[in-house]
Amino acid sequence: MSVSLQTGAHLGILAVSCAGFFALALATERHAEHLLGSQPAPHWRMLARIAGWLLLAVSLVWAVDALGTGIGITLWLGWLSIAALSWVFTFPLWPWQPPLRAQPVRQAKAPPAEPVAVEKTRTRRVIAAGLLVLTIVGFAFALARIEVPPLKRADAIQGTVGPWSFTFAEANRGAPEVMEMDVPMKEYQLRLCETCDSEIRQAYLKVNKPRSARAVGMAFMGQSWKRRVEIPLPSTTQANSELWLTVVGKDGKFYQTVLRMDKASPATVLWFDEQRKAHVSH
Repeated sequence: MSVSLQTGAHLGILAVSCAGFFALALATERHAEHLLGSQPAPHWRMLARIAGWLLLAVSLVWAVDALGTGIGITLWLGWLSIAALSWVFTFPLWPWQPPLRAQPVRQAKAPPAEPVAVEKTRTRRVIAAGLLVLTIVGFAFALARIEVPPLKRADAIQGTVGPWSFTFAEANRGAPEVMEMDVPMKEYQLRLCETCDSEIRQAYLKVNKPRSARAVGMAFMGQSWKRRVEIPLPSTTQANSELWLTVVGKDGKFYQTVLRMDKASPATVLWFDEQRKAHVSH
């Protein structure tokens, strides 16, 4: 997902959450009169309550669809908190609120200390506003540190293999992980189209063209919506090296497509180039 789409998703989730809380406020007698200046009919309040919960549900589904289950729910709760706090500070300043009802005048025993009361009110408002700003800043900082899932990143590769579409991405955009015996390993993730996933038996990945149907590489493991595989990378890996994706249908047919290494893992290509230069210099 690109940065602009991700930002739009966050703003959309916040806007829908604010609309949901506004509708729920209209469903209560006290807040409805405060917002509209009069009491709406009971059936209108019921419709507002239903609309409010539906809007909050829509914002949750939007967050999960755009950011994944774990991150989406966490950020949804954060945006709900900000939406609720924004309405808390907006309600007292609402321009269409009804005038205050006249209260019977009570004879005070002593003149009220108005300057002290006003000062305390201002202090509370400053503290509350400061807490709201700190909450937004803290949430924005945490939001900036959250990484987008690999299959939703802008660099994820979209393509087709046989009759099926897929999304392909490396799990980590950095250099490969060097395991025992100095073997570089790299993890990749694959998601096949939802409607065609039931037609697929298995998917495999290998560097360079497979020599036979029995040597198509390592099999992807995991859930159908996020398969993953970790494969060894040969020391000859370079920009024009090829990743061969093989998908086997349940009918036994093999389908293959080729992904260039410099498109799938540019940092890995750079790492291998640096390793070769270091080896030559020594």
